[in-house]
Amino acid sequence: MKTTYRSQEISIAGLRLGGERLPRIQSMCNTNTNDIDASLAQCERMIAAGAELVRLTTQGKREVRSLAIIAEKLHTSGKTVPLVADIHFRPALALEAAKVCEKIRINPGNYLRNGSLDELLPELLEVCEKHGTAIRIGVNHGSLSPDILEEFGDTVEGMVESAMRFLRLCHHRSFRRVVVSMKSSNPRVMIQAVRLLTLSMQKEGMAFPLHLGVTEAGDGPEGRIKSATGMAPLLLEGMGDTIRVSLTEAPEVELPVAETIVNAFPKPPELPYDPFADLPWDPFHYKRRVAKRVGKMGAGQAVRIVSENRPDPAIDLLPGKLASDEVFLLETGPGRASESKETLINFCSRNQELPIVLKYTSTEKDPDLFRIQLAGTLGSLLVDGQIDAVWAENPHFDSNTINDLLLIVLQAAGARISRTEYIACPSCGRTHFDIQKRLQEIKAATSHLRTLKIGVMGCIVNGPGEMADADYGYVGAGPGRVSLYKARTPVFLNLPEEEALAKLLELIKQEGDWQDQ
Repeated sequence: MKTTYRSQEISIAGLRLGGERLPRIQSMCNTNTNDIDASLAQCERMIAAGAELVRLTTQGKREVRSLAIIAEKLHTSGKTVPLVADIHFRPALALEAAKVCEKIRINPGNYLRNGSLDELLPELLEVCEKHGTAIRIGVNHGSLSPDILEEFGDTVEGMVESAMRFLRLCHHRSFRRVVVSMKSSNPRVMIQAVRLLTLSMQKEGMAFPLHLGVTEAGDGPEGRIKSATGMAPLLLEGMGDTIRVSLTEAPEVELPVAETIVNAFPKPPELPYDPFADLPWDPFHYKRRVAKRVGKMGAGQAVRIVSENRPDPAIDLLPGKLASDEVFLLETGPGRASESKETLINFCSRNQELPIVLKYTSTEKDPDLFRIQLAGTLGSLLVDGQIDAVWAENPHFDSNTINDLLLIVLQAAGARISRTEYIACPSCGRTHFDIQKRLQEIKAATSHLRTLKIGVMGCIVNGPGEMADADYGYVGAGPGRVSLYKARTPVFLNLPEEEALAKLLELIKQEGDWQDQ
């Protein structure tokens, strides 16, 4: 048996995080931090919903002062949940925020734009040490620094090195109150980056706690499934000390989803395999297993669905057509993901030819729990590219419902594209439009464009980068203003918000990607 990763336990204003403890759950305000009453009310709603940390946008000195007032009011009312200041671009502001809140989040991709690591980080560590403030080193896939991109490209290695440069200095100076995150809107990229970061820390004698999250997961079932697909595989491999589910919905709605994920996928103290070594696949780089073709599956094709009511009869499979001697049937269900992963490893180590059919059986009646369990279990077995078909049965749900969930899981895992994908941020105090409303309008107009990815981002901080995988982007550019992108290239800048949707549809048509319904 292999002992799983165990981070060092740290304290954030009395909140113990890491080590043997259950992952803490958190969320972020989407209010204007300077609207103290609205921000305070939202903090209270999140705390009531289970938030153990609350983050707020902190763009300037005025927001720092507002954050201090919010913290004082919360503490006066007996609520001692740590507050986190979200800092981008302005190292001097981090110094001020560290004096008034319990934790700050900095992004290595933009923190060093006005100085070097050796100049800026030691000063911040000194202030944090003096005030007992914790730090999150928060790497975003879409906002790596130019020097990292030049040396490593847009890779998981670049994400990890971006964090390690900061962590090495923290480790050298014996600053322990550090949490680190590797975030991406692509669950597979996030999983690979966290795995590689964890291994890299272990090799260099570090054990900092890990914050997990799939950025811009979207809303509705898709957002919940995408989050579970990304986080469950890591939790089941022993990684993750705090999580945030990023939904384009009210932030207090995120907390029950996060709690469900933590409870459904408890971190094991040990595993019957090493998640980083001696595997029949590379856990840090995706490569599709190419089994022999058997009927409509195998040969590295998109993952098929097995069902009496096939979503796509042209490619999907009927249960009665599966010959037991021509496929390997891997059975799983709630609470069985680690056991099934061991079986998958053993089989793939000795057989690279037979297609693998993953069958999930459940009797869970609660639709929300069934959805999370299905997504996390299948996600943990799909993410490394070994599965050729999936099959799910639950007597409490009809085949159409189950098949729709399977299609969403497959899309989240990057195993099959069947619908428009929306990379949508949860919004924060930097967002100057109603992103939930705009996302619904964009969905209503484009959901029939099944092969496209469309980014809907609240602001410029992570917008163009985090939607790097998107074909088109709708990004907030300021109060009442929106910029439109084709991939990462800006096409229409600073459009009036009321004109932006029509211009987006016009752009899609100009590029030849439009289809009539």
